[in-house]
Amino acid sequence: MFLSRRPGAVGGKVKYMRRKYNREQKEYIETKKALEALEAREKALEAAFVKSLGVVNEDGTVPSHTWAIDDDSIADQAIDDFGALVEDCGLWAELCKAKEEFQAAEEKLVNYAISLVPCKREREILTTSASNLKYRTKIIETVMKFDSTL
Repeated sequence: MFLSRRPGAVGGKVKYMRRKYNREQKEYIETKKALEALEAREKALEAAFVKSLGVVNEDGTVPSHTWAIDDDSIADQAIDDFGALVEDCGLWAELCKAKEEFQAAEEKLVNYAISLVPCKREREILTTSASNLKYRTKIIETVMKFDSTL
């Protein structure tokens, strides 16, 4: 739940109202949550997989990722085996689909943000800048602050 502070609250009281998102913002939020949930599942599966191998690094730590295994030959085999496991259980296909959906939602959100700019010259500059990760992130952060009720 997202709450926003209502401006002009009387009597020193702060009133909060539920924030409303438009279609592009909602789709971005939903696809991002779905992708993050799948990535968390993959991370937990990888940690359990590495733990089941019983591998301990030279410094005595138990790695939580296949790439964190110190012994290169064991790491290479573990990476291959885990990749096969993720593909066999269907998680890889789910992750690929979720990433595609997220990228599409992100693109729609960026295009929506650019469409709000009234001046043609500034829209063109933003369109060019949107390919740069730093500026694209800033565009997304800014448009996600918009409340569709205002």
